[in-house]
Amino acid sequence: MKIYRDEKGITLIEVLVSITLLSIVLLSVMGFFPQMGLMNSHNEDKSKAINIAKEILINWQESSDVKWFVKTNHVTGFTPTDPKVNYSNFSYDADYYYFETSKDIYDVHIKIKKTPDTSSKLSSVNYIVIQMLNKKTGNVVSETFGYVK
Repeated sequence: MKIYRDEKGITLIEVLVSITLLSIVLLSVMGFFPQMGLMNSHNEDKSKAINIAKEILINWQESSDVKWFVKTNHVTGFTPTDPKVNYSNFSYDADYYYFETSKDIYDVHIKIKKTPDTSSKLSSVNYIVIQMLNKKTGNVVSETFGYVK
């Protein structure tokens, strides 16, 4: 009991120092929350773009209209009857066909290689790239690659 009698308690300076240290720690930790929210938003946008790009890739790979177009290299008159395959702009150069469309908050750029890849002896396939760009910023959010048989 003698030990407790000699203690005089916590001084005002000790209380102020502990509050100051606690405030500094909490303020530094609070800086992480806005960054985490921004990263979550960015990751959500990217996940949505990846899913849409995969959906578009599958639709274009499975479309008989696209398969016919790629096989015949018929540059003019490509009007797909499949409602899942649509585009608003078309162009081409010596190596690729370029299609543009939009879906949700994204501008979609589709690029199909004209000449098939003949490295496989089983079949020849044309390389296709689906690129998702944010309409507001114009930045590439996602890019998906595949082949059209």
